[in-house]
Amino acid sequence: LVHHLPMKNHFLYMKKKTNPSIEIEKVYVLHVRKGYEDRDLHIRKMLGNMNIPFQYILDGDMTDLSIDSLSAYFRNDMLSITPATSCSMKHILAYQHMIDNHIQQALILEDDILLARDFIRKFNQSMHEKEVINKGGQMPITISYEDTRLRFIPRSQRIKGKCLYPGKCDRMTGAYYLNLEAACVIMDFAKKYQMDLPIDLTHNQLLREKRLNYYWMQPTIATQGSHVGKFCSAINFQKSFITPTLWKIQRLYKKILYFIR
Repeated sequence: LVHHLPMKNHFLYMKKKTNPSIEIEKVYVLHVRKGYEDRDLHIRKMLGNMNIPFQYILDGDMTDLSIDSLSAYFRNDMLSITPATSCSMKHILAYQHMIDNHIQQALILEDDILLARDFIRKFNQSMHEKEVINKGGQMPITISYEDTRLRFIPRSQRIKGKCLYPGKCDRMTGAYYLNLEAACVIMDFAKKYQMDLPIDLTHNQLLREKRLNYYWMQPTIATQGSHVGKFCSAINFQKSFITPTLWKIQRLYKKILYFIR
């Protein structure tokens, strides 16, 4: 039921025979060509079971990068061939693909992401709420779906039946929505000023400068697998058997803390 077809610039597409279950124009998955086959199997199985078509972003591997190519988008510490810069470049390539192909809105996933069982229903709900928020259709919007930074909406601020709330800061880039307007804002910034921070912190900077309208999903419906011990981190290569356990304990503690606030 799952077919991989090669496309221009090493993009891959997964398609099932039935209609997609997710209400989004495009789903991009950021992936490294070699050495992360376990993540490839995970993504194909998880998204296949959820009937979510996706397109891989494979360009931007460290072997693809050069200082000359990076200088168009990065400066200072980010102007170096590192895993963090490679990851940020893959996000940039997804934005550029949106712009070049007039993709109005997309969900971007990193390849270690774990989606909740009710991801489809709650994601689709967020798309309906987003339409109400963006009535004029011109706002650059990003929506975070993950719990990686352990930031949640306090229970006192939650409204029954509502899932989107204004975000005060970025919650990382393992699973997020953005529209074409947001992609253009980020790319214009990267080309004009060059980024000196990783992509998630660049999002945070643009949020503080009020260039992006940033929303948090409550409850969160995605977790980075490298934080819970399912995968080794592609950026932090230090191995620890206790870190995932401590992170899970901290996540439980933070959920309780935000619940009583």
